[in-house]
This record gives sequence, C-alpha cells and structure tokens, in this order.
Amino acid sequence: MKWAGAFFIILASFLIGQRKSKAYTNRVLHIRQFESALLTMQSAILFGADSIEATTRFIAETIEKPAALFFRDFAEQLSSTETSATRIWTHTLQRHNDFFALNPSDIRLIEQAGNMLGSCTQEAEERRIKHVLKQLEKRREEAVAEEQRFAGMVRAISVLSGLLTAILLM
Repeated sequence: MKWAGAFFIILASFLIGQRKSKAYTNRVLHIRQFESALLTMQSAILFGADSIEATTRFIAETIEKPAALFFRDFAEQLSSTETSATRIWTHTLQRHNDFFALNPSDIRLIEQAGNMLGSCTQEAEERRIKHVLKQLEKRREEAVAEEQRFAGMVRAISVLSGLLTAILLM
C-alpha cells in the first residue's frame, strides 16, 4: 500500500511539473500568435482594404486558439455594440486573460496595441503597431530564454520533490 501511495505522489508531482513547464512553452506560442495577428492587422491598416471587424475575423480564422477565440470575440463585439474599438479590445482582453500564458506586462503591451484602433490616423496606427511588434519580439526572445532555462529545471525539481516526499512518508 505504501508503494502505491509513493507512486501516486511521484506521479502527481511529475504532472504538476509538466503543467508548470508547459506554461513557459505556451507563453512563447501565445506571443507568436499575437505577433502574427498584429502583422496581419498592420498590413490591413497599411493598405486600408478591410475594416477592423473584417480584419479581425480573418485573423481569427488564420491563427490557432486561444488567440483565435480572442479575435473572434472581438469581431463579434465590434459588430454587435456601438462601443469604441479601444474599449471593446480592452474588455475582450480582460475576459480572455485567463486563457493566455502571458505575463501581466505582455497583456499590457497587447492592450496598448488595441488602444489606438479606430482613434487615430492610419500612419499613427501603423507606427504604434510597429512599436508593439518590436516590443513583442523582445518579449518572445525573453520567453524563449526563460523556457530554455526554467522548463527542464521545473520538471526535474517537481519529480525530485515528489521522490523526496515519497521517501519521507515511507
């Protein structure tokens, strides 16, 4: 019976470590999704071909979840309410915040990207998106470095702590 308990303790600690390690990987993935989406938005603003709603619907179809869900919800809110795009962006980002493995500073940066939607000239919007894209690229590089440094360590420490706990309880 002790062996079964020890096995479950080690298994639980392993799964906790895997989940924590996955957060580092997901942060890189989610930053890349927003970079891709903002590049698409930048080209749509540059050429002025589509509305914000049409652009965000297109983005929602081309990228993966959870960012796709954010952009789909944003487009639906744009079409159904008379609120400004800036407020809808902020509100939608706050509602979807739990689905992203992003730091609060990453969320604030993405929020900045939406703060100019529909409220200034095309040139100003394009400059703002370029600035946010540069910042996101730096954040992605930092996230990759953190993933390489911490993901394996978190997995190893969680398994070792599970082993230690199991040994102490035996």
